[in-house]
Amino acid sequence: MESPYGTPARAPDGFAPPERWPEYAQITDPVDICAREGVGANPAGVRWSLWPFTFEEYYGDQEPDMAAARTGALARNRIVTWKRVQRTDAPAGWRAFSQKTWRIDGAAPLAAGEDYTARWHKNARRDLRLFAEARASGRCSVEQVNFDDYAAAYRQSLIAARAGTFRLHDLGKKLAHPLTRDNTELLAVRDQSGALVAGSAVIYSPTHRLSTHVAPFMTEGARELYAATGLVDYWFAETARRGYRYAVTTSFWMPGKPKSWKGFSEFKSHFGYAFVEYPPILYRFVRGALW
Repeated sequence: MESPYGTPARAPDGFAPPERWPEYAQITDPVDICAREGVGANPAGVRWSLWPFTFEEYYGDQEPDMAAARTGALARNRIVTWKRVQRTDAPAGWRAFSQKTWRIDGAAPLAAGEDYTARWHKNARRDLRLFAEARASGRCSVEQVNFDDYAAAYRQSLIAARAGTFRLHDLGKKLAHPLTRDNTELLAVRDQSGALVAGSAVIYSPTHRLSTHVAPFMTEGARELYAATGLVDYWFAETARRGYRYAVTTSFWMPGKPKSWKGFSEFKSHFGYAFVEYPPILYRFVRGALW
């Protein structure tokens, strides 16, 4: 399948979706009312249940070991999903009910000392220049902030007004895990008045040498400062400084997804990402305990 952005591609070498990173705390993502547990190893998965339904999910190209997943408090009859990254074959017992990609992500290749902005769209380079001018003149700064300040600003943001605060809630759950908390920077742009006008939570994965951002926000005051572009630049620069391979952004708009995704996806597409299209999801039913 060709992506809406004109670049059909499988994942590059060294890439892994954030759900595979131990620093991402994927076990927090099922909704709060579900019981959940980690399951298996290499690949590790997540199992969650809302009686009478139980589900299990894996990411990666190694086939999940169903024998290793027989134990656990939630090892009942369950639907198992396997979201591959590069692999396209379907081993015995697995079925695909659709031939469509399950998600389009972006992977920006980075190297220390390289001018990554050379791959950016001209509009993004212009916005970065304007942000740098605002920063140099003292009209704004980029800072690391604590979660309480980040959350207070998020609640006043445009995204909170339009979509609510569920992504902020999910970020709080992730930060309850020490490995995630120790590898996350809460970045914000502060304007001359002292207000936080934009923010982005960047999770770094020393395990995979990758990074991603979650729960970004901006207020109306961020527009004239080009703050969102400034935060992307800070994130890319720090990822390259650490010697990591890619900055990863997830969930670009594609046919079948909400139209509300289109504007943000268009903005993200300006930053030189290689687009990653995953093979179709595989499924199987696994018998277990009845309760």
